[in-house]
Amino acid sequence: MNRITENTIEKLVIELLEKQGYQYACAPDIAPDSDTPERNRFEDVLLLECLQSAVGRITQNKAKTIDTKDDPGINGNQISTLEKLRDTLLPKLMSGEVRVKLEQQEAGI
Repeated sequence: MNRITENTIEKLVIELLEKQGYQYACAPDIAPDSDTPERNRFEDVLLLECLQSAVGRITQNKAKTIDTKDDPGINGNQISTLEKLRDTLLPKLMSGEVRVKLEQQEAGI
């Protein structure tokens, strides 16, 4: 009988996301002590530069759509929320004003 393991599911999801254009980065490759770190400490949950860049791209692309042609398929509320995130919460996260707390889960749950 075939078994489904966490590793099998992880590989499948990574492949699916790569087919959609996402780039996969293995954790040791972006760790603080690696040659290409994307966070200062292991406790840093959010990759703030990546998040800021993505929010900027999304809102810029929406602005171009609005300027050139009104697209009824795009949800204006979602874009508004992303713009608020970019302008309010993201600077607070990057400055350390807002901290993300990491809680350990008990093993065996």
